[in-house]
Order: sequence, then structure tokens, then C-alpha cells
Amino acid sequence: MKVYQCIHKYAPHIPLFEQKYGVTNDMDFETLRRLLVEDGYASTYILKPALQHRPNEVFYTVWNYARLQHCWARERRLKTRDLSEIKLAQIEEFQPDVFYNFSAFCDAEFIKRLGKSKGRKDVYWNGIIEPEPRTYLEYDGQLSLHRPYVEFWKKRGLAAFELQPGIPVEWSRIAKSTKATDVLFYGQYVRGMFRNRNNLIVDLLRHKMASGIDIRCHLTYSEHRPTIFRIPKLSWTRVRLPYVTFPNKFVRNMSLSPIYGDALYRAVAQARVVVNSYTNNNDKFKSNMRLFESIGLGAFF
Repeated sequence: MKVYQCIHKYAPHIPLFEQKYGVTNDMDFETLRRLLVEDGYASTYILKPALQHRPNEVFYTVWNYARLQHCWARERRLKTRDLSEIKLAQIEEFQPDVFYNFSAFCDAEFIKRLGKSKGRKDVYWNGIIEPEPRTYLEYDGQLSLHRPYVEFWKKRGLAAFELQPGIPVEWSRIAKSTKATDVLFYGQYVRGMFRNRNNLIVDLLRHKMASGIDIRCHLTYSEHRPTIFRIPKLSWTRVRLPYVTFPNKFVRNMSLSPIYGDALYRAVAQARVVVNSYTNNNDKFKSNMRLFESIGLGAFF
């Protein structure tokens, strides 16, 4: 069986990844793809043959990582730089038995552009926490790590299966018996759906300051300065506050930079405890990447 698996990029990760490896435009597609896989981006979700660099079984790509996809197109002398067109060309060349899409919610309904093929099954994965799961009827099957979603789809007569993240066997080489960090948290610090998580992070940082315990919070966030004046339809007239209102100064000063991939896994392996918190509206079923990353790398979760 041949599978074409595509996921989408996490925007804050790409600049750090490219800086770490000195990525340039003259890299070839296979070298850049191998770097992505070996650095560990989204390892818990990547199919095993792709992790083991068996491209004849699984063609894996980050479909909206422009530099990567443009490499593939350039090597085949394609003139297009349209990422959806490149993805179509990859599927046409690879001729998979299964199209496995992690980006149905953000790829501008690519499945409609792809069209149906008698010899190919199309499935998508959805883990976005919402009152009801987004459902795309053009696909042959639905996958999720959230059991309530699977039950929702099955009650409506749709083919649906539970598929949890995995623990790559390669992590056994990273796991440590001796731990250097007391407590680790990593992830987004965002207003709205992460309100409870944000409060927990502040508590952790306060405890760090009061106790001297080695508590490390690697946070991904966007600084916010509210607009105080703007003429409608004239963006150049916008005036913002001269200081950041979110996150507050305490969080910015006490937290650490975000980490991804191999650097993240090594940090988890060095931690005695990894702290987790879900979105505010996740009250039915608890599963995410952090759970598998922590357990797989030997941390108390």
C-alpha cells in the first residue's frame, strides 16, 4: 500500500528550523524533507515508513512549507509556485492508494480540486476541539484522536476510526534516567480558549520565583499592543499603544523561548515532571501530542 501523507506547517517553527540547519534555496527536496523528519517536527503523527525514510511506501510532505514544496517543483521543472498545484502534481506522480490529509480544515477544500479516483481512498484527520467536529463529506473516511468525534461520525453513518499519536522507537535513544529539570511546560500562551492554561502557567512561574525550583515554561505567543486610533479602511492611520499588554511583563520575563522538534524532545527527556493543560472547552476526552511526547520520553506527566 502506498500512502501520500501531508500535514501543514506550524508558522513559528519554520524560521527556527531553517536557522538551526542553515537551510538555503539550493537544498534538494529529499535533503530538506529528511532534515524535517529527523529533527522531529510532528513525529507523533507521522506514519512509521516516513519516519524510517521509506518514500516508496509513504510520500510525506509539509504541503504549505513553500521552500520545501518549491524544491520538489523545481527539480521537475514545473513552472508553478502554487502550493495546491504542486500537491496535485505530487499525488499524480506518486499514485497513492491512500491520500491522508491532516489539513482538511485549512487547505481551501483541496479535496474538491483533487477529485475522486476509483483506485484511491481519501481520509482526513481532525483533532481541533470544537462543540462538533468539522466534517468533510468528500472524503471516504474520518480519523481522530478524540473518541467523541469518532462516535459522532459513526452515528451519522460515516466511516470513522480512532487514531492516537504514536511514540517513535527512536525516542528510546533520547530518554534519560537522570533528570536535570524539575518541571517543564511547553506550548501556546494564547488568549481565549487557553484561559485556564494561562492561569496555570502564571501559577507555575510564581512558584518558580518563590521556591527556586527549576521550572521551565517554553511559551509560544504573539505580543499584543491594542489599537487606540484608526480611520476605517485606512490602515496606515492605525496608532497602537506604545507598550505590550499581552502577555504581561511578568510572563515575558519569566518564560523561555519556544522549542520544537529534537530540541523539545531532549528537554522533555531531561524533565522530571511535564505539566499539561487542555483548551477551556475540552471537557469530553483528553488526548494530545504532549501526552505521548511526555510518556514516550520518560517524564512524569
